[in-house]
Amino acid sequence: MQRPLLLALGAVFAALTILYSAAWMYYIRRPSPALGQVEVGFDESYSSAGVEIYNVHPNSPAEMSGLRVDDRIVAVNGSRADSASAWNELMSRTWRSSHPGDTVTLTLQRPGQSQPLVITPRFRARHGAGDTRTIARTIAVQILDLYPLLFLIVGLAVLFLRVEDRNAWLLALVFGTFITAGDMPGEFAAAPPHLRSLLLAYRTTMGSVLTGLFYFFFAVFPTRSPIDRKVPWLKWALLVTGICLSLGGYRHGDSRALPVVLAVLPDRIAQNARRVVVYGSIFLGLISLLCNRLSVSSKDDLRKIKVIFWGTVVGVTPAVVVALAQEVFHAEFSFWVNFAKVILLFLFPLSFAYAVVKHRVMDIPVLLKRSARYFVVQRGFVILIFVLSVGLTLWFGQAFSRYFSAGSKAAIPIGATFGVLVISSATQVHRRVRTRLDRAFFRSAYDAQQILEDLAAKTLNTSSREGLAALLHQNIWDALHPSSVFVYLQANNGQLFAYAGNPPPEALTLSSTGSGIAELADRDGPLELIVEATQETQLAFLAPECLVPIRGSGGATLQGVAVLGPRLSEEPYSSSDKRLLASVASQAGIAMRSITLAEKMAEQMETERRTEQEMQIARQVQSRLLPQQAPSLKTLDCSGRCIQTRAVGGDYYDFLDFGSGRLGLVLADISGKGMSAALLMANLQANLRGQYALALEDVPRLLRSVNHLFYRNTETSHYATMFFAIYDDGTRRLRYVNCGHNPPILIRANGNIERLPATATVLGLFEEWDCAVAECQLGSGDVLVIYTDGISEAGPNEEEEYGEERLIVTTRKHQQQSAGEILDNILSDVQQVSRGRQADDMTLIVATCL
Repeated sequence: MQRPLLLALGAVFAALTILYSAAWMYYIRRPSPALGQVEVGFDESYSSAGVEIYNVHPNSPAEMSGLRVDDRIVAVNGSRADSASAWNELMSRTWRSSHPGDTVTLTLQRPGQSQPLVITPRFRARHGAGDTRTIARTIAVQILDLYPLLFLIVGLAVLFLRVEDRNAWLLALVFGTFITAGDMPGEFAAAPPHLRSLLLAYRTTMGSVLTGLFYFFFAVFPTRSPIDRKVPWLKWALLVTGICLSLGGYRHGDSRALPVVLAVLPDRIAQNARRVVVYGSIFLGLISLLCNRLSVSSKDDLRKIKVIFWGTVVGVTPAVVVALAQEVFHAEFSFWVNFAKVILLFLFPLSFAYAVVKHRVMDIPVLLKRSARYFVVQRGFVILIFVLSVGLTLWFGQAFSRYFSAGSKAAIPIGATFGVLVISSATQVHRRVRTRLDRAFFRSAYDAQQILEDLAAKTLNTSSREGLAALLHQNIWDALHPSSVFVYLQANNGQLFAYAGNPPPEALTLSSTGSGIAELADRDGPLELIVEATQETQLAFLAPECLVPIRGSGGATLQGVAVLGPRLSEEPYSSSDKRLLASVASQAGIAMRSITLAEKMAEQMETERRTEQEMQIARQVQSRLLPQQAPSLKTLDCSGRCIQTRAVGGDYYDFLDFGSGRLGLVLADISGKGMSAALLMANLQANLRGQYALALEDVPRLLRSVNHLFYRNTETSHYATMFFAIYDDGTRRLRYVNCGHNPPILIRANGNIERLPATATVLGLFEEWDCAVAECQLGSGDVLVIYTDGISEAGPNEEEEYGEERLIVTTRKHQQQSAGEILDNILSDVQQVSRGRQADDMTLIVATCL
């Protein structure tokens, strides 16, 4: 429910901010009528007696209406006020809500007369105010009148793209407060009463938290500043203090202390305190931003914050200096100084907009710039086609006009036919070009899972480094569009050789221990670089921005590296890009391992040239694909073994370490025997090993992907049964999927027998496939036996099979022993019953709960 609530709050905030911004931009442009050349003064000592007129311009309409110097206005349209500010508001509202031609009733108290005097002058249009403006000043005024627009667009765009992000809310609120920093239009007084109250309340409320929010934001963004770490309560204190010292003027749109504050502090002290809090908060905010700028260590974060730092400092500092000079020293500045101040202030939201679009600050999708670029290119191409079509048609008419007499109607159908042909051809060209434009501009919205599946399927059929490098080069280019991609793989001499990408001759080979590559020794994922920082390394000729290590199984040795240049879209490599590259490198590492093993196998087969040795090598290779040692858990003791009928076979078991005390148990039986089954077993193992990390999030998704790849890469008659389980060491819970396999036997500590039946059909037989996940709770002393039919069907003949019942008896007999001892006793008993004969592969996993 959090996101809908945040969206609702965001909608309310957006509506209020848009309403205020629209009203501000409307009323700042609204001309006010004029009664005449008259100057009035407000004196607190005479506030209840009215407003004194201290100057009337000679021969002005004001003088003609009967107004004189020293007259005192005691009522306007019958309304009176009891304070100078109230008189100011009353007169301002009356003047600004009137239109040329309206009348106003003024009640005057004239010196020397005991009775009030009532006059009804008429408003007229204000003349001459804008006639003397230059074009430059007129344009500047129009720009100033759009002041809130940039803050509004950037703030709300960031908020709704990351509505669940605290920093996005803070930034939107900061920009919302800066909207109220513009001069208050006097024409607000002409607004309807309820709207005027809302506008003034919004202005005062947002203005009261402006500087407090400014410090709050930079105290926590992009990371907590040293000031906030030492004084975490300061940001809240400044925020609350600013509200107390400024919110009292919510009815008038100005900054005044709350009555409860004025009851304790005199107004002058409260005003001075407000100035200290306001300018102190701005100063602390800039200092916090500077500290984050100096303390950032990541090159990517440095690149992001540098733009924001300079945009904020250059944008905000001049506005603060001008405001401080005006408020404290009563300095006056020309129109152009104020205009320059506002233009510089625009750098504040612009720097955030640039950082969001260019550097993905807050991980906001960078579609705005690319969408605009796409629109320009596509529409430009349409216009080009149109111009060419019209030009060709005119040229055709001009070229063939001499063949037709004046007034001939034969030229019309011929010209129309030519025009139709031109338009038809142009449409075909546009369709093809548009497809290429779509692919070029929006290919980054790739389906990472689809890329991984395609890569997994293709690497299974890759038998050379050249083929693997070309495959990696193509997949990385299609997904990310870097300016350059170089794929280096470990050659037989141990050097990294460029098998794809055509690097300069100076960079055809790289040393795995040389500068630039040695940094990858202890790194699992991609490493982002700054191009300038690689000038003194062996990577200088490649201009890299991202290095992707390719490791063998287990991450022991560096098998290769992909060197990526900057992206053509000028976007940095995001976290999702790096996850994709890490997954691609993992697939490549598996393929490199297979290629390396295949090369060693081929070399040994070429040397020995005998089938038995060939099968022996294959057996060794397959045995290396199986777990080399049992996993170690606190509550589960596991042991597994596979005994093939021939040198190699189709049975497969595995232990998958998911980390955090979670272990995967896999046992599969491939249809068939011998080399064909062994190859299918390697196929299945590669699919699982390459994608098994998905199981933590979605087991059915992983197995659907495995079924899809197995179905596409095998004959229709081939399939596999499989039992896949994930055991949680902390909770002793076992979640499993049984894909048409023999039901594993669970023997409880009390002797009860449970079977884990099938929850899905076999793998690889059907293209459309799905499964259900079941689970059971294990307890201390429980024994789980997972086996293939080579165990239960073992025997000298069909009538004397080993059978499931004998398997249960043997397990119960040795239930108190370790998993390895139980497994040895079962296999010994099977061999005794089968009298040394083996018709099928025998694979067994025994797990005892401690």
